[in-house]
Amino acid sequence: MSALLGRFYLAHINDTHSHFDETTLPLRLALPDGHTDIRLHCGGFPRLAGFIKHARQRAIIEQMPFLLLDAGDSFQGTLYFSCFKGQANAALLNQLGVDAMVVGNHELDTGNTPLANFLRQIRFPLLAANWDLAGEAEDKPTRMQNHPLMVSWQNPAHPKPYIVKWMNDVPVAVFGLVLENMADIAAPDGDSRFLPVVETAKSVIAQIHAAGIEHIILLSHLGYTRDCQLAQEVDGISLIVGGHTHTLQGDFSAVGLADEHPYGERCNQTLVLQAGYNSLMVGLANIALLSGGQMRIEEGGNVLLTSDDAKLQSQHGEPLFPLQQRTIRRFLRQQPQITMIQQDAAMERIIARNYRSKLHRYASDQVVSLPRGLRHVRIPDERGGSQVAPLVAEAMLFQAREMGVGVDVAIFNAGGARISLPPGPVSAAELAGRLLPFASTISHFDVRGGQLRQALEGAIVNALELGGSGSFPYPADLRYSYQASAPRGQRIQQLHVKDRHGRWQLFDEQRDYRLITTSYTAMGKEGYHALLEQRSEPELLGLIISDAFINYARSRGILTPPAEILYQLNLARLVS
Repeated sequence: MSALLGRFYLAHINDTHSHFDETTLPLRLALPDGHTDIRLHCGGFPRLAGFIKHARQRAIIEQMPFLLLDAGDSFQGTLYFSCFKGQANAALLNQLGVDAMVVGNHELDTGNTPLANFLRQIRFPLLAANWDLAGEAEDKPTRMQNHPLMVSWQNPAHPKPYIVKWMNDVPVAVFGLVLENMADIAAPDGDSRFLPVVETAKSVIAQIHAAGIEHIILLSHLGYTRDCQLAQEVDGISLIVGGHTHTLQGDFSAVGLADEHPYGERCNQTLVLQAGYNSLMVGLANIALLSGGQMRIEEGGNVLLTSDDAKLQSQHGEPLFPLQQRTIRRFLRQQPQITMIQQDAAMERIIARNYRSKLHRYASDQVVSLPRGLRHVRIPDERGGSQVAPLVAEAMLFQAREMGVGVDVAIFNAGGARISLPPGPVSAAELAGRLLPFASTISHFDVRGGQLRQALEGAIVNALELGGSGSFPYPADLRYSYQASAPRGQRIQQLHVKDRHGRWQLFDEQRDYRLITTSYTAMGKEGYHALLEQRSEPELLGLIISDAFINYARSRGILTPPAEILYQLNLARLVS
């Protein structure tokens, strides 16, 4: 039987995605007299800070060490990131007292620069043992290779690819792993190299064991299934704290949420943890350190954060009668997976003074009016296609031409837009925070007509046949027909390009066209691989997609659905 060497408290978060304010969360409550659907205000960094402060105080009273880990994807998701580009994330994670964070894929959505700036502001190490930054130029302004808090592969400023945290007299090593296919789903700089996960894990574990350390925590942003696979493939990992897949461990079925995986599921001899998403939940466990490098959860789990006085509404956003309120709040207090916590005043003050007050200006800035709503779907259905995505494509053309950049056509991938727009006035906050929340940069470059045709087909095949609905291409000044029954490589037909006089011209496969699109699409993601055969180096427009759309919408004053549908889909006899 393994000997008990010590204990510590472990708190963990992941995929917070800049959700610093509380979220209105729809819940289905299993009340004794039947199910009831409600909307409850939950989560947010002030509640998270209050929970962490209380947990730290408990650890002090019990004379136990305390460790707070962040499993990545702090970036993107809300207007806080669109406006402050990671500066708010750094300040608030510092205030929370994070001990270490692993790099998530969304940290690299717009290149290395936002993360490099974040690294210069944080007070905790950033882990990524399989990220090789040795290719960075010595004079690169946003160089990370020689930063002492960058715990990556062979960083001279931090030679060991792991950190050591002492749990009283027991050393515990912590190292991070990031997605090895990072370049396929994010936009890291070209000088970044991501090493194979399994080989890196084995190498780092061997180094840790050689240093005489048995207990090892992997801080992972690989996803839940991959974490479990890694635990089966690689021996020596005591515990994995993961992210990426937004997995909520534990039984939350009483409130209509997940009940798929038990908290602290054991894969091989490794404990695997993950704590949901969007700052709604946090995990806390009392961990026993056993001989032989093993760890055991003595008590703990994931909890959903809310408060006794949190706003509570019906599923349609209407107020509840007092008796309903009392019944529901009593039920919520009885749930072990829900924690009633007061917001931390210091965290709330920082958010309110330094960040939220600036966002209010966006909320009051009416950009455009909609006589009727604009519907957004990724793939066209029986009611038609997106009425939003074509306007975003037009916005990129408009913005480039306003800036004197001669572009011919635009393509916008449907997944870049997130919501439909209701009728009435629309604010900058709605456009930048909800419609286009990902701070995607815009690129323009020359591409041969034949490659552009292949890119359109590849994106549609990816959307219709491979499950990547977000890749569906909505064009501007370009129209096409897609014939699913045609052989691969011949499905895009009837291509035309609009000239500068507004006349449609036949598409020329041998001609170069200046394409403007998101930098994500320009990197050949999700079926657009033919765009990698560019005829000129991509150039950044200097704006993110939401800025371009706001400028376009403001110039129009009123937005209406596109006057012309620029694509035709014939899906009869879909063949692979």
